[in-house]
Amino acid sequence: MASLSTTVRICQGLGITASSFLAGTLYTASALGVPAILAGQTNPSLLVSQWHSMFRAGFKIGPTLALLGAVNYLYVAWGSYNSTYDARVWKGFVGAAVGTIGIVPFTLIFMSSTNNALLAQAAKTTLSEVEVRGLVEKWAFLNLVRSGIPVVGTALGLYGAL
Repeated sequence: MASLSTTVRICQGLGITASSFLAGTLYTASALGVPAILAGQTNPSLLVSQWHSMFRAGFKIGPTLALLGAVNYLYVAWGSYNSTYDARVWKGFVGAAVGTIGIVPFTLIFMSSTNNALLAQAAKTTLSEVEVRGLVEKWAFLNLVRSGIPVVGTALGLYGAL
């Protein structure tokens, strides 16, 4: 790996940083945000409004971090392939890119129905407190699982950098 350019090394750092920030952001929403929203709250309108605020904040940064991490990892994979031809290295960075951007298909496949139900609820409150709580708790679990996807990307990125 000593023959990698400074640009490729910088992109390694950016990919690792972006994927680890992404994992931390997703984890924090489930581990800290949702419990704070649910603590003692019984008003379904307020519950969904607070979830919606957290969701919008995450939606602004999550896809950007995923794309930033994946693009940098792919650049590093290309640079590694061109300079070392070490399959372990460049394939590891391709895996890191997939692990980082993998939140997108996971979200579309596993979280869309929950997201859509909560977003519809944000537009008009028709569900009971128990139903809203159940949806927010389901979202928190799925989001917690989703937070592990960029952890894989980070781990592969770190492995390739060492």
